[in-house]
Amino acid sequence: MKTLVSLLVSLVALCSVALADVNAGDTLPAFNLPTLEGQMLHSQALENRVVYIDFWASWCTTCRQSFPELNELHHELRNQGVVFIGINTDEDPRLAERFLRQTPVDFLILSDKTHEVVSNFNPKGFPTAYVIGKDGVVHTVKEGYLGKGPTRDLLLQLVSR
Repeated sequence: MKTLVSLLVSLVALCSVALADVNAGDTLPAFNLPTLEGQMLHSQALENRVVYIDFWASWCTTCRQSFPELNELHHELRNQGVVFIGINTDEDPRLAERFLRQTPVDFLILSDKTHEVVSNFNPKGFPTAYVIGKDGVVHTVKEGYLGKGPTRDLLLQLVSR
């Protein structure tokens, strides 16, 4: 009986993870994550803003290429209400810190070393961006990097809504 209960609990957990994918049209799930410096950010602080969330890892070569352009967009669009957030998924935050010394950015970097948030979003690869409109709804999910121009155009379109 104990084995059957354990099996049922495991199946329920697997089903809830499988249903946790975040897609375009979904409301941004609530989360609370630390920065690399240990300060906490709750997703409620992002309300009424256009948000670009980028899931990344230190080993991601595309992330190394996209971060300088995302940082430029951060500087260009931050006064228009656009927030850029990088959510690092390395279990060891020192790997993220080393990456950021080589590829520095000024936008907010959060650490999800326990994979609690990444398992809710369930990106299919790294980087994966989730673009959220001011209404809190996921507008776009993009695996890989869209490029600076198309990313800017998309974000400005959402700012004007």
